[in-house]
Amino acid sequence: MSRHHLNQNRGTGNRHQQAGLAQSVHGHPSHGNVSRQQVPHRYKSHGTGSPLPVQQAKLVPQHFPFQPLPPPNGQSPFRFDLSQLLHPEEIQRITQGGTLVFHSVGDTGDERGKEMDFVARMMTDDYDASPDGAVPAFFYHLGDVVYFAGDIDKYGECFYETYAEYPALIVSIPGNHDCQPDDPQDGPIDPRKKPLDGWVQNFMSKDPSQLGSLKTTSSRTQMDLPNPYWTLTTPFATIIGLFSNVSETEAEVHQDQIDWFKNELQAAAADKALIVAIHHPPFSGDDEHSGSTVSEQVLFESFAETKRYPHLILSGHVHNYQRFTVHQNGIDVPCVVAGNGGYSKLGKLHKIGGQWPEAPMKLSDTLRFEQHDQDRFGFLRFEINGDQIVGIYTSAIFEETKTPITKVVDRFTIDLKARKVATIA
Repeated sequence: MSRHHLNQNRGTGNRHQQAGLAQSVHGHPSHGNVSRQQVPHRYKSHGTGSPLPVQQAKLVPQHFPFQPLPPPNGQSPFRFDLSQLLHPEEIQRITQGGTLVFHSVGDTGDERGKEMDFVARMMTDDYDASPDGAVPAFFYHLGDVVYFAGDIDKYGECFYETYAEYPALIVSIPGNHDCQPDDPQDGPIDPRKKPLDGWVQNFMSKDPSQLGSLKTTSSRTQMDLPNPYWTLTTPFATIIGLFSNVSETEAEVHQDQIDWFKNELQAAAADKALIVAIHHPPFSGDDEHSGSTVSEQVLFESFAETKRYPHLILSGHVHNYQRFTVHQNGIDVPCVVAGNGGYSKLGKLHKIGGQWPEAPMKLSDTLRFEQHDQDRFGFLRFEINGDQIVGIYTSAIFEETKTPITKVVDRFTIDLKARKVATIA
């Protein structure tokens, strides 16, 4: 069962938890456009000159146009506090204990295989093995919750059943497949389908006590997030989540979201860890998706303008694990790609001189490739206190009928004051 006392009569996995108390929600304003064609020539990527291609060398035409956003749940600035998920006693326990713990990964709900259930089992085992005071408070999903078009009728099998035994609450930013229209090559188009309709029903519900699936055995309830892009505030970290829309290769972020993002960077508590999440990664050495020049531009130009650089950037989209470090102006900004949460086909990296790249590797004067995993499914665990973030990436070779044999592949620390990243052997 959940080891946290939840709020607003929320439900998680089948091992039921106590009911909580009600609390109000904050709110949002608009939607809005930076596309690949608009990236100004004056912006120089940190990946320029890299021996490992980390962004698309040429523009790949989009399959689908920009998808409009749904009406928000309330008014700007779309902030959602952890106290709306957990009972005040739990918030006090986390605060007094001095550590916030959460899970994170993206790209999960692929009905073609059982890899998503395999990763959910790993996360559940990690939750159960956590000592008191270090239990994950939530799972922050990095997008592509349900493939391939975020359909409402896929959530039962690909989300609620998958996490039926996972004890923590799940929050999310959407990925490109969560807002993808029906593909006419796959069959008849549903005229009733709207962009993000599955994600909205299950993550922007008006009633967080509403069961998400009646046809499965899951007791998990729907989530009542304020908007597709939104900010999570917690005792030890602020997580700003962006929505990068529908393209398979490039983020598309409109000006109203960029303006909101800059305001949230400036508003974030200076004495807490600052984390930014965006589905399309700014850098990726894979040979299918690659990194997004738009993601990099939107992120790093916003950081420079506001003079607020995050301690960590999290992304999914690419179906493997990679960790990069941008070193600029005397500080480190780690950029982590974690999109191997269950999509059945793992992504491979580009080869260099016929060989797989070896990490660590200097890619440019400001970009370093720290670690990768292209052969295993896995997830991230973060432990945050007032001094540092500890990131632990655990993975396993997929075997459908066996208990995951897990291995910690990457462990790193982020010093919040010195703004330095260190790999732990």
